[in-house]
This record gives sequence, structure tokens and C-alpha cells, in this order.
Amino acid sequence: MNLPQADYDAVWKQAIERYWPDFTAFFLLEEWGGRALPESLDQELAKCFRDSKLGLFRVDKLLRVPGADAQPCLWHIEVQVARQRGFAERMFVCQYRLYDQFRLPVRSIVILGDRSPGWRPRQFELAAGNTRMSFEFETIKLRDFEACLDALFCSDNVFAWLVAAHLFTLRTRREPSVRALVKDKLLTGLRAVGWEVLKFHDIYDLIDRMMGLPKALQELVDEQQSLLERGSEMAWKYLWEERAEQRGMARGEARGEAIGEARGEAIGEARGEARGEARGRLETMRSMICLQLERRFGQLDASVRQKIDNAEQEELERWILAVVTARTLDEIF
Repeated sequence: MNLPQADYDAVWKQAIERYWPDFTAFFLLEEWGGRALPESLDQELAKCFRDSKLGLFRVDKLLRVPGADAQPCLWHIEVQVARQRGFAERMFVCQYRLYDQFRLPVRSIVILGDRSPGWRPRQFELAAGNTRMSFEFETIKLRDFEACLDALFCSDNVFAWLVAAHLFTLRTRREPSVRALVKDKLLTGLRAVGWEVLKFHDIYDLIDRMMGLPKALQELVDEQQSLLERGSEMAWKYLWEERAEQRGMARGEARGEAIGEARGEAIGEARGEARGEARGRLETMRSMICLQLERRFGQLDASVRQKIDNAEQEELERWILAVVTARTLDEIF
């Protein structure tokens, strides 16, 4: 059973366009804050390179971005999903042609989504006599995130989930049935993140498209996800935040009334909300792992349920990750 080609290109491009603050926070550790969103210059980029003998990259984003000093600059973002000879030179050519066209500083960022752990192009140099030129660009290697997959699954950043999906798509490039299983687990895990419904469905669609499957396996995944969507046992997937908030507000109001001051009421409410949200997240994680284990291994005995009920967040996070690839219950616990 052959796998369809993974749809990396369109997925990454759309995610960068739609979730820009998440992109800068996750990959660059830069909070976007209240700044205006960047302006897309993709059409101008295509015109600029139409006659290039080097050809266009498959996933190009060119953005006009307001700088910290209020002066604009250009951001060229490239997601490269295959090792390529001469890539650093192509980045250099792109950089100087963009500067020549727009006369603005250019920030060049590369996200390497290939399978090779050792391929990390970062610079291009030229020298003739005593004349030297060195061009350096920012490089992010997706395979570096394999060491922290558990943290990705517990994040509410869009790109944490896309990186996880990308890595598992690479791992399962010759294993359709394994990809179907992992894809089902990832899509199920999305339901515990707590995004509002429209955003949840958007990210669900991006991951669904990236992790392409043969028709028969895709229908199985769709059927399983449909059951989750309809099942009353999954009502928590959209309501846990609301319940946590309600519990927190009630406790906060009670504490605030006891203090008898407006400031005390506000402090009590905030603390109550935080405790309620934390408890709600634990309840959600416990429900999610029970559901995943039952679907994978059948009915759980009392000892396993008790272990899950008594577990704290760190253990639950580790178990949720283990369910993705475990073959038996013993491999999880």
C-alpha cells in the first residue's frame, strides 16, 4: 500500500500566514506583542525570481515586517524539506536579489525539515584576493525537536503540533499502517489543547493534509475521529476550560467576599481561576489517556485506572507521548 506524497509545502505556508505570532514565539523565541502583522510580498517575490536560472524554492514566504525602530525590513522564510546541493548559495542569491529589488534589509530564516541529522547549512562565503564576503542566515532544524516530543504534545502553540506531525510523517514514510495509528493519536490529542472550535478544526485540517494516507486507511482514521466527535464521552474536549473557569470563579468570589475588599475579591478570583484551570487540565489529560488506552488495548482494569487517577501532570505527559508508539501497556507504565 503506497503512501501519497506528504503535503508539507502548502501546510507550512498556510500555517505561517495564519498564525504568525505563534511562529515567532515558537521558532525565534520572539514575542510579537501588539505590533501590526507583516505584509505578504509573495507575488513580488515570484516576479523578482521568474527568470532565475536557480529556480524558485518550493516554500517561500516574503514579508514586509515593521522593525523595532519602526523602519521596515524584509523577512525571507524558507522551509526546506529535502537536502539540496548548493542550498546556501541559493539563499545568498535570494538575499542579494531581494535587496537589489527593494533596497531594504533582509532577514533570512531557514527551517530544515529534511531527514538528514547532519545537514545544517548556515552560511555562504566568497573570496577573491583580499576581498571577502560572508553571508550567514538563521537555521532551525526540526529534527532537533525529537528530543522534546513530550513538551510539543503539551503545548498550545500551533507550530509545536505541526513540528510533531512533520517528524512523525518523516518517520512513517514507508509505513502506512503506523502512520495511520500515529495520525489518529495526534488528531485525538489536539482535542485536549483547549483551542476554540474554529481554530481546532483549522489545525486538525493542516495535520490531516500533511500526514497523507491511502484511501482505505484514511477512511479508518476518519471513522475513529467521527466517533470522538459524536461521542458523549468526549464532551469534555470543548467544555473542560469552561468548567475549570466556573470552579475557579466560584472559589475566587468566595475568598474575595470573605476578605470583604474589592482588591481581595479580585486576587481571590484570579487565584481560584488558576487553580481551577490547572485541575481542569489534569482531568482532561486523564480522560484523554484512558480513552486512547481503551481504543488501543481494550477495557482497562481497576489498577490501571487508579494509577492514572493518582498521576500528576509530568507522568500524564509522559504516558500520552508513549501511547503513540507503544505496543503493550507495559511499555507505557
